[in-house]
Amino acid sequence: MKKDDDAPATKKDISMVMDSIGKLYIANEGWKNEILAKSLEWKDEILNKQKEWKGETKEQFDIIAENIHHDVSGANKDEIEVLKDSRFDHEKRIKKLEKHTGLVAA
Repeated sequence: MKKDDDAPATKKDISMVMDSIGKLYIANEGWKNEILAKSLEWKDEILNKQKEWKGETKEQFDIIAENIHHDVSGANKDEIEVLKDSRFDHEKRIKKLEKHTGLVAA
């Protein structure tokens, strides 16, 4: 039997098409809602990871800043001690020269 593709659609044909479109729409809505729900989960997960990363970065920065502070304060103390030592040696040398030459600075 030859199939006639130009035959007019019956109410049954239209009902079948509409039913299929309805099922596709329902499936699409379900898929869309599932994707939206997952994206909200991902969003929360990403935000939590970002907060965690931010906390770790801040903690590392604080440690580095504290190390730099200690290094600088230690270097400053060392420099002060060196200056004191050189001043003391310098004064000692001047007194020795004054004594040797017989001159006394006022």
